[in-house]
Amino acid sequence: MLDLVFRPDPRGREPLHRQLESRLRALIAAGRLGPGQKLPATRELALTTGVGRNTVTQAYASLTEAGLVSAHVGQGTFVARRPGAPAGAVPAPARGFVWESLFAAAGRPPRLPRPAAASEPRVRFDFRAGRVDGAALPRDALRRAFARATRELGTLANAMDPFGLRALREEIARALVGRGVECGADDVLVTAGAQQALDLVARALLEPGDAVAVEQPGYFGAALAFEGRGATLVPIGVDGEGLRTDELARALRARRMKLVYVTPAVQCPTGVVLSPGRRAALLALADEHQAPILEDDYDAQLRLGARSTPALAASDPAGQVIHVGTFSKALFPGLRIGYVVAAPPLRERLAQGALASCFGASPLAQSLLVELVRGGALGRHVRRMRRAYAEREAALAEALADALPEGASFVRPAGGTCLWLTLPPAIDAAGVHERARAAGIAYARGESFFLDGRGAEHVLLSFACHPPAELARGARELGAIVCDARAERSAALPAACRTTGTRAAGGGMS
Repeated sequence: MLDLVFRPDPRGREPLHRQLESRLRALIAAGRLGPGQKLPATRELALTTGVGRNTVTQAYASLTEAGLVSAHVGQGTFVARRPGAPAGAVPAPARGFVWESLFAAAGRPPRLPRPAAASEPRVRFDFRAGRVDGAALPRDALRRAFARATRELGTLANAMDPFGLRALREEIARALVGRGVECGADDVLVTAGAQQALDLVARALLEPGDAVAVEQPGYFGAALAFEGRGATLVPIGVDGEGLRTDELARALRARRMKLVYVTPAVQCPTGVVLSPGRRAALLALADEHQAPILEDDYDAQLRLGARSTPALAASDPAGQVIHVGTFSKALFPGLRIGYVVAAPPLRERLAQGALASCFGASPLAQSLLVELVRGGALGRHVRRMRRAYAEREAALAEALADALPEGASFVRPAGGTCLWLTLPPAIDAAGVHERARAAGIAYARGESFFLDGRGAEHVLLSFACHPPAELARGARELGAIVCDARAERSAALPAACRTTGTRAAGGGMS
């Protein structure tokens, strides 16, 4: 009997017959199913793989249509022979190895970034999220801090504390006072960026099938971490006051949630702030249903206007909030240093996970941060970048308001480095993206932030990488592309179907 090592995934994005077809295709391509080899009968294969007989029949039919197998009445289904091969030919020995059949079934693997091809258009205006302005980094302070850190190499060379360097944990605890969080060094766990923090929490709390409430639109990296553990994600809507706690209440009544993930200080990607009423409601719901809150405070340091609201963890006497932060936004993503403040039992489990995965974040990078914080360079850099980002956001918003056509709108963010844009109704968003790409304008498409494939009408624009004048030029070029696409759409519609919208003033939700 053929050993397919096939585990059907009823929750997968592909129907079961496509999953089975893909597995058989891989076995044929690898030579594990050689030319002329007979496949199991549909009833037999259905029994051994745990799928319906119709599923196997559909998979075989697709393979037959593709010319990979042939069916003979009364004899069975056989792998097709290579063109020109004699009927009695002995198949060549199998050399391939079908790794796909051995991968864990749980989770959805992320799409890896592909290197830019030589034919790719040069990026002239980089509006992609998650980047910083390299030219604005405090290079001299970084060099001095690195030199001081390397003097401690004798100690750092063998440092493997899964909780992180105590000196850095002390500085993080002191800095969190500004977010209203009272904690000590022993309450902090240093991680290799906020993404590892999310992954460690997922590993500690989630099992396949557990439900996790997440914002929609929301941060795709969190979805990857939770789906990687086989969790079921339950999307909760976002509006001008942040997470819709009325929707969350209904979801919590309908099913048990193992975790609630939120970005309350600067919602990702819309940039809105969770309102005081919603904060109180969220904490009350989490307490009532015993669902811990994972608070991602990723961009709280980079507020753009008034003083930021305290962290959710500041209003959490019961210890139900897991507070995650990062230095990637304040400095640069490649630093890969984040942190978690959590209740002692969970913090211990997170440290065990860090020990199992990488023995903890880079001691040298942690020591570099300690030097930057103690010398005041990090604080000065953050204050300078707040002012710079406020100017850049204003320049981008002003240019978009002038350049975008009717029907477009955008949100003025409370903090961070990104602005959430909504294109005019019924516009060809994919066409806009392709034209922008050809013109050297790069940005994040809205679908990345939705779980259900929606969001094509949205665009996330970062204002981190360019000075104000360049941002304005890029916005005008993007606006012209959107205007052209809207005009083409309007011309294609009958006159009675054409509508006009309200021009974006920007700031309706901030």
